Order: sequence, then structure tokens, then C-alpha cells
Amino acid sequence: MEQPTSFEVGKGRVVKEGSDLTFIATGEAVWPCLQAAQKLAEEHQISATVVSMHTIKPLDQRLILHLASQNTPIITVEEHSVYGGLGEAVGSVLLQNGYHNKFKIVGLPDEHTVSGSQGEIFEHYGISAKGLSQSALNILG
Repeated sequence: MEQPTSFEVGKGRVVKEGSDLTFIATGEAVWPCLQAAQKLAEEHQISATVVSMHTIKPLDQRLILHLASQNTPIITVEEHSVYGGLGEAVGSVLLQNGYHNKFKIVGLPDEHTVSGSQGEIFEHYGISAKGLSQSALNILG
């Protein structure tokens, strides 16, 4: 795991290297991705990269294209609507550059959201180690 040394606007940070799929997350959603990566490794021998995309505008397109070139599935994760956020921005970069990786956006659907603690809301919408592990297993087939 890379040790944080500095913060640079417009540059994502790979916080865990992997080879089977990539989680790209922002904000509080990075931690459940790290937990899911650990769960996937321990229970399924699946190696996941985890990226903290701490700024969405400007977006680190160079990093996204590098990750896409590995031809593994990409799952974006955000505590935000699935419309108009990280997932759509990443998807746009992929499509405009001719990449067709398996791709999934995990976030809040376009509906009245449930009430509860942050942990309860994350669990409900699959932004948890359990939910993200299942998303990874589903996308890997």
C-alpha cells in the first residue's frame, strides 16, 4: 500500500495494487473498497486495485486510461448519486478513448434514499465490504 506523502489536485492515488479488477472510489467510499479488496483476497484469491480519486474535476484521465489498459473490470464507488458523479466521469473517459472494460457504478440510485446512519446507508446500497465484494464477484462472472 502506498503511503500518502502529498495531495495533488487532479491526481488519483493508487492505495492498493491488484491484478484482477479495480475499484475507483472517492471520499468515504475508499475505506469500504479497501475492506472489500481484503475480503476478496482472503475468501476468493482475487486481487483488487483500489484507487482514491479524491478530485473528480479535474479528473485524472491518465490514471484511468492506464488502469483501463490492463483490461480488467472497473467498479467506481461513491457516496453520491450514480448520475453526474465519479462513475459517469470515468465511464465517459473510457468510452471516449475506445475502452470497453466491464464496468459498474456503485452509488446512490435516483430515488428517495433510505434514512439511517452512514454505515446503514452504505450497507443498504452496497457500499460496504460485503456489497462491494459481491459486485466484484458478479462483474468477474
